[in-house]
Amino acid sequence: MNEDIKNVVTNALEEVFEELKDNALDFVENTVFPYADAAIDDFEAAQTAEAEQSASGWVKIRAKLINTGIDLIWSVTKKVVTKILEKAADDETAPAAQ
Repeated sequence: MNEDIKNVVTNALEEVFEELKDNALDFVENTVFPYADAAIDDFEAAQTAEAEQSASGWVKIRAKLINTGIDLIWSVTKKVVTKILEKAADDETAPAAQ
């Protein structure tokens, strides 16, 4: 019975990965990135709210620095991931050299 379940799960995962392979860029841009963007926005909102409640100038500066750093890292990460997926898609569609 365990072997049957294992085979069913393996086959299902293979089908999902095959679909994902063909549409990886679309999947990442339309599914992964929006979720990550929302999580980052929530985190930044919490940092900003904490800073607004504080009388400390350092807390306000720290929140701005953290949010700016996160925005910078995330924008670079998105561009790098997009370029990698575009390159992978181009490599798959390019005719094989003989």
